[in-house]
Amino acid sequence: MASPPSPASSPSSSRASESATFVLVAGLAAALSWARIEFNSIYLPGALENVAGIDPRGAAEPFAYRVLVPKLVRFLHEHVATGASLLAIFRVLDTLFIVGAFYALRRLARESFASSAAVAAASFGLFAMLPCHFVFSREYPFWYAWDMAAVAVFTYGLWLLKQREWLVFYPLFVLGTFNRETTCFLTFAWVFTAWRSESKARVALHAAAQLGLWLAVKWTLQQLYRRQPGQVFQPAWIENGESLLDPAMWRWFALAFGGTWLALPFLYRRIVDPWIRALLWVVPVFATGMFFVGVWTELRIWGELVPIVLLALVAGAGGRSIARPAVSA
Repeated sequence: MASPPSPASSPSSSRASESATFVLVAGLAAALSWARIEFNSIYLPGALENVAGIDPRGAAEPFAYRVLVPKLVRFLHEHVATGASLLAIFRVLDTLFIVGAFYALRRLARESFASSAAVAAASFGLFAMLPCHFVFSREYPFWYAWDMAAVAVFTYGLWLLKQREWLVFYPLFVLGTFNRETTCFLTFAWVFTAWRSESKARVALHAAAQLGLWLAVKWTLQQLYRRQPGQVFQPAWIENGESLLDPAMWRWFALAFGGTWLALPFLYRRIVDPWIRALLWVVPVFATGMFFVGVWTELRIWGELVPIVLLALVAGAGGRSIARPAVSA
């Protein structure tokens, strides 16, 4: 006769564990959301309504192009949470986006690692790494409405790409592009991770579809906000070049990803999962793009790479003992 399942493996125990995890994650996310707003400045100095693009006067480019979260907050403020302050709504959404990023990252980790410790290290590592970019960094310490949504969209987008869940991925890709233009790097993630496991025609077809949708969203936003002040493209390579030559600026580079990115070149060969190995190539492509259009020492711009770096670090540190055999490159 089979022995009854142990209490640790019972459904009720599992539900209790998941509930405790959710409470912990929600608490950590709320604390991070509070700290991100409390210890940073709203760019530019002025009313939150104007800076976030909610005020009828709008916001300057390129901020007017990142409309998803501000428009959502405006809708909630006018039709749902009418008695709540705008800042409170932003904080709640921030918290929800961080929670969403955690669970998306945990899904990716469970797909990659057999060890529960490795899964926990990758997913809970989010709460150690995100503060380095959004709280501890004091070079351009600004709060923006769309940052946490960008992290959540990018992380969930990676999981959908790996699962080939196209019916969900493409709507998310479009919505995410209305939030921040960095969704284009999901296309690079697709090309790098699918190049050896899919036909070249299929890879090219999906890449072209994503590029077409990305350009269509950017064109739509340009038509809607072409009369706004400012510039869509703000070159940054001169400032980044100067920062690279200034030793004082390297403290911000060292803070990125908690300094763990310095270990990645040494851990790369230890990464068994070919999907993660291929995904890691998004990092130098992202860095190259940001060299021209983003300020490298403004660490919040690296938020979308946090899930990639965490997966690579855990895969490299654990080696074969924690990585499931991969079936695709």
